[in-house]
Amino acid sequence: MSYPIVNTFEEACDVIEHLGILPLSSFIPDHPSLVSITQDDAWHTGMDTDPWLWRDRFAGDGVAAYGRFLAAKPILISRQIFPLVKCVISPSEKVADRYAAGNLARSATKIYESIRKNDGIDVKRLRMLTGMQQTSDKRAFDRSLTDLQSTTDIVISGISERLNEHGNKSGWNSTCYMLADRWMAKYRIGPVLFSRAEAKKQLYGWLEQRWGESAVRHLERYP
Repeated sequence: MSYPIVNTFEEACDVIEHLGILPLSSFIPDHPSLVSITQDDAWHTGMDTDPWLWRDRFAGDGVAAYGRFLAAKPILISRQIFPLVKCVISPSEKVADRYAAGNLARSATKIYESIRKNDGIDVKRLRMLTGMQQTSDKRAFDRSLTDLQSTTDIVISGISERLNEHGNKSGWNSTCYMLADRWMAKYRIGPVLFSRAEAKKQLYGWLEQRWGESAVRHLERYP
């Protein structure tokens, strides 16, 4: 599936609204990504036309949920269908119950609880609060963040700027996280109130109208 090149944030929003699911990079066969629908030389310019800056703005403006929801890859899911996606891939058990059953690492529960108590917390503070600041903790920390996104427990909610003691920007921006339910509530996105099977039926029907049936079947290979 080809898609015209976009040059503005607003044009990219229209693409997400139409397609429903837009990966940052191309990993779904024959499906557009933010990379494929933008100019190569537009990236990392620091300007308003920089798609690298858009990815966090989509989440921060409530346009799309942002996170590693499929195949541990960063992906944008429009606000229109995110409740359906969440219903389909979210476990029925709560985080504490998954941990008790041995299906979730302790590090993930610590991260989840810290995010639950601190809406929009950035990575630097999250590592501090969870006691996972050492280099040896990085792999478990990153894996736990990905696990919690893949079950739509949490989403990327935007970025925070790192400032020095004089209030000036210093260093790279830091990714921020929020519970998915709270992100939805913040932007008045209601949850679905029917079964997982019905949510999947509606989701696939919605996507087939825009992607075509064969393209949608590619999604089934990504847990």
